[in-house]
Amino acid sequence: MKNLIFLLLLWLPVTGFSQRVLYGSHILINKPVNEDLYIAGGTVTINAPVHGDLAVAGGTVIINDTVTNDILVAGGNVTLNGVSGDDVRCAGGNIHVQQLIAGDLVITGGTIEISRPAVVEGNLLTGGGEVQLDGTIKGMVRAGSGKLKINGLVEGPLDARAVELNLTGAVKGNTLIAAQKLYVGPHAALLKSVRYWNGNGTADFGAAVKNGQPVFDTSLKMDQPRWHYLGFASFLVLVWYLTTALLFIILIQYFFGRTMQKAGESIPGNVSRFTGVGLLFVALTPVAIIIVFLSLAGIPIALLMLIAYVSLLLLASVIVSVVLANWVNANYEKKRGFWRLVSNALGIFIVLKFISLVPVLGWLINLLVIFLVFGSLLLNIRWPHKIAHRPAPPAVG
Repeated sequence: MKNLIFLLLLWLPVTGFSQRVLYGSHILINKPVNEDLYIAGGTVTINAPVHGDLAVAGGTVIINDTVTNDILVAGGNVTLNGVSGDDVRCAGGNIHVQQLIAGDLVITGGTIEISRPAVVEGNLLTGGGEVQLDGTIKGMVRAGSGKLKINGLVEGPLDARAVELNLTGAVKGNTLIAAQKLYVGPHAALLKSVRYWNGNGTADFGAAVKNGQPVFDTSLKMDQPRWHYLGFASFLVLVWYLTTALLFIILIQYFFGRTMQKAGESIPGNVSRFTGVGLLFVALTPVAIIIVFLSLAGIPIALLMLIAYVSLLLLASVIVSVVLANWVNANYEKKRGFWRLVSNALGIFIVLKFISLVPVLGWLINLLVIFLVFGSLLLNIRWPHKIAHRPAPPAVG
């Protein structure tokens, strides 16, 4: 049964390894979790404490309760309403941070808001299209964005790079600023040394600088401010993208390693056959889902099939990377440890992403590889079958 639903097993709790894995379109946690929790879903809501690490990938992610250890989250819309007992690493489209974070906060996204009640006990590293800091950062802040607003308190040093920077809060540490447009509000307070560059050449700090005078520093000049911003933000997005991919590589290899190994080892000599089977699977599965859906009694099954199918397509690059890594390990690697295989899979994942950037040909190559791997998996799964009753062979002698 495990092979029949393959990826849907990630929907089920995994016990015995101090971790739980959940997968589905809507995930709701309303009871305490006393282990590490890994979730992938469309909408994820955490309404109960998690006494361990939390790793989440979803379209909408809402965390309303305490997470004892680290949080790793990637999503379209992310809201952190609960207390985090350690570090938080977050990437998303729209992100709202509302509560205490006991460790460091690394965050990147289109729009980021760190509200006034939020307190980060460690450091803040952030990049995004628009970043607004209204809360308190106990450590240092390094920020790069298109529009950056600092209205809260930074107790450590500040390194801020932005196209537009609005500073009305307080900074207790040394301050570095580089911005095309810089506005310093009348209530801003910069308690230590200030070095800055802005597109106008000078800036009116008023009475904001409490220790000496602000120093205009040409070494901070941003010749191409949008490139600088995008480079900074894109790097953070890349880190989180690869981190999420690595997480799924580890999970898939850990729980389905034997199947992945068999699929990888059987590829040589069966390329055309596997590619054809994979093409038929990708093309005909939607037809099968529609047929099942048209039967009223089959609607629940059709929905499960649809979730599984979409999940496979979303994770296709990761699955392909794991299978190809097993093929590489079987044919070329002398050292075949688990982490060696995982690192190979991540490398293959990156290579495939670069290939996909080539117009038309890149996508075609990736599709053919997906068909090949899916076909290999389908033909190497130990499908349950009935044993036919056959007459006993005649006795010898």
